[in-house]
Amino acid sequence: MSASVQSATPQDAEVPTARLSQQQVAAVFKRHVPGVQNFLFRQQPGQYSLNFLQVAYKDGFRAFKNTPLHEHFLGLFRLIVHHGHEDKDGASGYLVEVAEAFMDCQAVQARAVERVGLRIRGVSQDFRGLVVSLVDEYKIWAVKMLAAEHLQQRVVQDDETPTHYENRLIADLGGKLGLNPADVRRARHDEHARSRFKPLNGRKAEAAMARCREHFDAEAMVKTFVAEANSFSSESPAESLPMLFLQWASENLVEKHLVFDEETCSTVDIDFTFGISVLEVLFLGATAAPAGECFRKVELRDLFKAQQPHALALHSESKHQANMDEQPQRSMVDLASDFLSDWSTYLRNALAAVAVLGFSHVIIGRGRTALLASSVTDGERSITA
Repeated sequence: MSASVQSATPQDAEVPTARLSQQQVAAVFKRHVPGVQNFLFRQQPGQYSLNFLQVAYKDGFRAFKNTPLHEHFLGLFRLIVHHGHEDKDGASGYLVEVAEAFMDCQAVQARAVERVGLRIRGVSQDFRGLVVSLVDEYKIWAVKMLAAEHLQQRVVQDDETPTHYENRLIADLGGKLGLNPADVRRARHDEHARSRFKPLNGRKAEAAMARCREHFDAEAMVKTFVAEANSFSSESPAESLPMLFLQWASENLVEKHLVFDEETCSTVDIDFTFGISVLEVLFLGATAAPAGECFRKVELRDLFKAQQPHALALHSESKHQANMDEQPQRSMVDLASDFLSDWSTYLRNALAAVAVLGFSHVIIGRGRTALLASSVTDGERSITA
């Protein structure tokens, strides 16, 4: 977890005119969100979320009133409501997501409004951007796990859902952990987080970051990526991860058709090992797969076109080493020298993986440096931290 793999900061939204009355705003949500009139703010009797939705449309979020984010959130919220008022594509799903968020605190509300509003604005991402967003999600989960752990250990006290303490952690650690800049910016304007909890700095911040990296579930992240890529169908949207993965594969694989299933060639069928190599190429410039590691009988290190010059050099070195068995017998001094050279190359590669990806462990699987710290069984590569 580091700033080397991080989403871009979104541009602030313009504020549309409030052209709907309070009654019209309520009608939009009632039409698209079944039972919204009964939604309660934090399950408090008489505190109906619909009232807060109407106020947010007119005045924005009180928690961000005197911050640079006030107009940003107000503009996105009005955009969402207008999208629903005009019954545009996806309106019901968007409004349900926002209405459900309004059953929680304003920090949760703002997060949902920004997420949905940016989707409606058409802030699209390329394949790498979507994968970075996936990494973002697992980074945030690591922070959530740390917050829950601190509450359980009574390091701090917060609500049962510790949104504000999570924001304290995001604000203090987000830059170094490479969290989504939008999340960091929003967290830094959470007045409850600022007033309730002391900032983390020095050794406490370092310890918290180290613990976050331990909580980062790289294995689950790669499995999610593989499942997303394999979900491709004829109905996959053009901007979806599975569709963009196919485009990326077409541009970056020597044999692009290998990503399809062998029987019908109609569905994407990649595995965990291949998924690791894709992430390596995407973020490191080349796969670190060793000689003999294959996907559909093709060596992984020969399958990808995109390789940086330094990666090509390492690739060439490792191929040369793979052919050593075919050479005449050499002295122990020469063999020892080669071993030390290969080990030095391995260490440089491992440290590069840590520096670029920010993951918490150097991973060794069948002699290679990989992106993960995990244990993979059931016929997949065995990886140990």
